[in-house]
This record gives sequence, structure tokens and C-alpha cells, in this order.
Amino acid sequence: MPPVKMMGDGRKAKNPKKTLSRLMGYMKPYKWRLVGMVVCIILSTVAQVASNSSLSTLIDDYIKPMLGSASPDFAPLIRFLCIMACVYLTGLLASFLQQRLMVVVGQGTQKTIRDKMFTHMQRLPIRYFDTHPVGDVMSRYTNDIDTLRQMISQ
Repeated sequence: MPPVKMMGDGRKAKNPKKTLSRLMGYMKPYKWRLVGMVVCIILSTVAQVASNSSLSTLIDDYIKPMLGSASPDFAPLIRFLCIMACVYLTGLLASFLQQRLMVVVGQGTQKTIRDKMFTHMQRLPIRYFDTHPVGDVMSRYTNDIDTLRQMISQ
């Protein structure tokens, strides 16, 4: 199989573990939100699995018995549908909250990194800007932050 081509200029982290550790350091103020996100992901997944697996129960235990009866009792069916509605609503709310928390964590981390990079850029000597095109410097900052944002959101 041919080697995979990388997007951009092909730079890679010299020490990926250290880079990930540093990124997690930027996310440290959001640790409880990250825990909340994991809980929401688990809740959403459990709700999805429960709703998919309950379809056979719905048909076999509630709908089939009512087909042959002259006067069907809808109370158990309605009760089961209400329970399923609660499961679907829980999954929906968990998914929404997870996405909302991810936006807060991603944007907050991105802002912290941008502020730190801007502060660092202000401390660079003028000679650095004389030897490097300003467009390249700004493009690198913008592209690197955007790549980081995409990685965090996924």
C-alpha cells in the first residue's frame, strides 16, 4: 500500500505524547465539563441501544396480542410507549448537552491557545518578522489553530 499523504506541509509532532499532554493541560479548566460530556455520550448511546432493542418487544409483546383480540386493551401499550418516549427524550437531551459542552470546551481551549500564541508573537524580535513573510506567519497561526479546533471537536 502506498504511504498516506498528509495535508498541509507535512509537519508532525516530534513527541506526540508530550503534545497531547500539553493539549490536555489547556483543557484542564474544563475537566468537569469533559466528565459531563463522557456521561452524556454514555447516556445517549444507552438510549439508542434501548430504543433499537425495544422494537421487537413492542411488536411481540404489545401489538401482536392485540391483533387477535376483539376488544384490545391499549393501557399497557400506551404505558410502554410513554416509557420509550422518555428513553428517546433522555437520549436527545444527552446528545444536545454533549454537543453544547463540546462547543464550550473547544472554543475555550482554542481561545486560550490563541491568546498564548498572540502573547508569544508579541514577544518575538522584529528581526524575526524581517526574515519571515508576515503572511506565512499569520497563515501558520491561523491554519494550526483551525486544525487544532477540528481535532478537538472530533
